[in-house]
Amino acid sequence: MTSAPHAHLGSGAVALGVAAGFVAALASAVAYFISRHHTSRGGSSPRLLVIAHAMMGAACLPVAWLLWPAGLPAARAWIAPLLGASCSYLAGQAVVFAALARADTSRVAPLLGLKIAMLACIVSFLPGEPLDLRQWLAVGLSIVAAVMLQRGGGMRRAAVGFTLAACVAFAVADLFIVALIDGLQRTAAEAAVPLGRIHAGFLAMLVTYAVCGGTALCGLVLAPSLRRSTRDDWIAGARYAATWLLGMAGLYICFGIVGVVFGNIVQSTRGLFSIVIGASLAHAGWHGLETHVDRRTLIRRLFAAALMTAAIALYVIDIA
Repeated sequence: MTSAPHAHLGSGAVALGVAAGFVAALASAVAYFISRHHTSRGGSSPRLLVIAHAMMGAACLPVAWLLWPAGLPAARAWIAPLLGASCSYLAGQAVVFAALARADTSRVAPLLGLKIAMLACIVSFLPGEPLDLRQWLAVGLSIVAAVMLQRGGGMRRAAVGFTLAACVAFAVADLFIVALIDGLQRTAAEAAVPLGRIHAGFLAMLVTYAVCGGTALCGLVLAPSLRRSTRDDWIAGARYAATWLLGMAGLYICFGIVGVVFGNIVQSTRGLFSIVIGASLAHAGWHGLETHVDRRTLIRRLFAAALMTAAIALYVIDIA
């Protein structure tokens, strides 16, 4: 798989794309800190998950309607992967929230890079082109990085388990999202409707969040425990939704300018951002939100997070 900045783009456009990718990485790291902050003050992770996604769905549905190509019909080719992507994404977010309720964000976010190991294991059992030595080397590097992140006061087993479960769910979601984009383009081609890859990808994001929002809204209506929300739940939900959607907008701008491969590499730096933000919060005295660590441990975590980013880059870039 290859991807590079388009040849006709100037350095200013490429710089904008890279900056948008870093905004996406930073926003996703901040969103996880919002979740961690809410639960550390006694807030409910399930209610935050449901409220935030109901808000995101409400924001994405009208945009999806406005951008939907005229004449593009409903078809199994994209509806089935849409449901799969929505379910696996929501499952991943749910277990991430559970992990964040039990461990520092600076420990959880970098470990999410292990998604490439989970993805490699899943893909290796699917028919098609097998993974090459370079990609398996990347998986090995990601595991080394994970071990380094766990050294010196590792996470509780429950938090590790939830984080690994999130990696599996997100890896499955990635496969469904690719199938969703392919299905949208195939359906558009059959209906003679023009639909580019970036447009299809953005539509895939919008309809996925719209379905997740509808599912979350049903949860709010049907589950008594979710209806007992507080003002703090709604404030935290609004903050999470706004921050996460900002990150998704940055990610797709990045994809559109510099390509999906390089965009994913830039976005994977959220592990580095989470460690730096966590250290800053701990230094400022927010010990209930982030545990203070010594300089040696901080440097080791930064190196491990950088190694995780390098592993992701090695996995996705075709150097042949």
